[in-house]
Amino acid sequence: MKKFRVFVDMEKEENYLKEMSEKGWRLAKYNSWNIYTFEKSTPTSSNYKIDYQTFRNKTSYVDYLTLFEDSGWSHISGSQNSGFHFFLPKNNQNLNIFSDIKSSNERYKRLYQQATFYSVLFIINLFILKLNFSDIPSWYLASPAWEQSGLQIIGQVLVKTFFVVLRVAPPLFLLLCSLYYIKIGTRAKKILKNDI
Repeated sequence: MKKFRVFVDMEKEENYLKEMSEKGWRLAKYNSWNIYTFEKSTPTSSNYKIDYQTFRNKTSYVDYLTLFEDSGWSHISGSQNSGFHFFLPKNNQNLNIFSDIKSSNERYKRLYQQATFYSVLFIINLFILKLNFSDIPSWYLASPAWEQSGLQIIGQVLVKTFFVVLRVAPPLFLLLCSLYYIKIGTRAKKILKNDI
């Protein structure tokens, strides 16, 4: 089963995964489009934990996974460049993947830096694409479309509407991504501020 969910708080995300496991759905995979893939399993109360980290090379990534494996955690999902990594404890003694507040805050610091970068990147792209929106009425007012009659005009309007959607969709997508990363960055900064 696949589910699309958007979280800006890792603890709420961990609780959601725990609830799903209690209903008999085990996380099998997560992708960066916020799509969770679950597999049917025996209902259990799983203690999912999430870390945020990207790696410049494969060696660092393998060392990271080995560290968690040696500490009693199984890596469920995540990749070298995905950022989010999902873990389950190998036994019930492991309750947290972080030994102290400082190491927990490091994940929020990394998340805040990444969210700030993406927010700025998406906003810059949004302004670049905004230049295409200077004359919106002309998108529909081209004369050949309005010289038609009956069903031909409906066909022309539908075709033009399709191209309008193609013009509007990328900036809307960038705007939504910007808002999402701003929200994540704000939440991460708030958590960092409260824990200091």
